[in-house]
Amino acid sequence: MHASILTAYIGSDPVACKSLAQIASSLRQIEILEHRLLRLGRSAQIVIVDCRESEQHKHGHAKLSSGLVQLALVSEDRLDRKAIFSNGYSDYLMWPLIKQEVLSRLTACVAQIARHSAPLFFSADPLVQKACDLLAQRVDQQIALSKLARIAGTNKTTLVNRFEASFGCGPMTWLRHYRMTEAAARLRSGHESVAEVAESFGYENSNNFSTAFKAIHGLSPLRYRKMVARREKSV
Repeated sequence: MHASILTAYIGSDPVACKSLAQIASSLRQIEILEHRLLRLGRSAQIVIVDCRESEQHKHGHAKLSSGLVQLALVSEDRLDRKAIFSNGYSDYLMWPLIKQEVLSRLTACVAQIARHSAPLFFSADPLVQKACDLLAQRVDQQIALSKLARIAGTNKTTLVNRFEASFGCGPMTWLRHYRMTEAAARLRSGHESVAEVAESFGYENSNNFSTAFKAIHGLSPLRYRKMVARREKSV
């Protein structure tokens, strides 16, 4: 998708920061940096606060902008979920890190940002946004790039170039990410089977849907739903 969502690590453990950055690199959507390395003009949308050094203070909340998505990094053997959420964190990561857990929770952060400000799916370019709206209205259908360009009133080359400028990817990649973000929201609701969700996004074969979903979220649809259910039950 578009240029990486910057994530700032606030803490004093370079090993933890490096490990988080290495795991997040497979998402392509997120870039994790030590907060002091953020250059002027670049702002973070996600913040990971290393609470391990201050766990005696019950995961005290960092005094940061309320517009930021904040994650607490805590030790597995000293996890206090009630304290974490009561202090305003969106979620938490446990140390030692588990790759799939980190990927899944960072992906959820991206979805949260998308729901509130739509940086991944909205473009200020009227032509691009028109094409996005057309794709969103036909989310359960297959549409050729040439047809999309024609309906949007342009040609393929111009459309692809304008999408690249807005999102860092072409229309079909944008559509895959949009579908899988919407699919994740449907799976979290828990009211539909995986097959029903797959069909609603134009996948006749559930296996193909699972492959596409895992490519974006790092987990199969069923494992994603179970993970969300466990997390909600533990809060």
